[in-house]
Amino acid sequence: MNFDFHLHSTFSDGSSTMEDIFIKGKELNLNAIAITDHDTTLGLNLEQELSEKYDIPCIPAAEFTAVEKGVKLHVLGYHIDKDSKELYNYSSNLLNYFNERSKKQIKILKANGIDIPEDEYFKQSQGGPLYRAKLLKTLANFGYLDAKDIMTSLKKYFGPDGICYVPDEFKYNDFESTINLIKRNKGIAVLAHPIKIKNKNEDLYYELINSNLIDGIEIYHPSITQEIKDELEEVAARKNLIITGGSDYHGLYNKKGTPLSGMNVPDFVYHNLMTIK
Repeated sequence: MNFDFHLHSTFSDGSSTMEDIFIKGKELNLNAIAITDHDTTLGLNLEQELSEKYDIPCIPAAEFTAVEKGVKLHVLGYHIDKDSKELYNYSSNLLNYFNERSKKQIKILKANGIDIPEDEYFKQSQGGPLYRAKLLKTLANFGYLDAKDIMTSLKKYFGPDGICYVPDEFKYNDFESTINLIKRNKGIAVLAHPIKIKNKNEDLYYELINSNLIDGIEIYHPSITQEIKDELEEVAARKNLIITGGSDYHGLYNKKGTPLSGMNVPDFVYHNLMTIK
């Protein structure tokens, strides 16, 4: 089987439109897709239309941000209700927040001699917020930056000491509330790339991978080492958790450079996720 259950489009922080993803998916003969854009369901109806147009089954999904004990982490929600009013409102509120934050960052860039009209930045949004890489893509389009340096320039521009640092003050849900949000809206909750949590707070990592709240763990991900994979497989077997995986594709905005369907994920992941009702 050829599939990818962790992808990002322009509806969040990816550089590829949803249609670009499906066109590429058709070229790769994908059997299924799950576009897991960050904190938004605003693209899920379009995804369903493209799924029918290109004859590639899709799972409605999103990757939700949570903050637990001061650590920002992610929970994947699969088979969520794409028409949920609650999720629509959550997505819209976050989009509006990020748009206002981006306007502040654009003003700072202008004050630092980068005089690009605001609407030129927002052309990069294409349905989603102006995440940091999208802002830098605009700079690249106007010759202030080389496109190949976008991801390595994030810290320079947006790190705590960056020239256009604006703190993220959105009130994300805690871990349990994020799980409840997913489950209230018909989804299953999967802890995303757990190694990133371990790198920040090892105690929290062990607490969350052993949590009774989650339905699954993402084990097949570009960040997962063999040691962590073995550890997570033991936890999943002991707790009867669903195992998921995917490339975490972001197109141009991809730190690891993993291409679409670039992870070797076992067929059982496809069968487990596709047969959930």
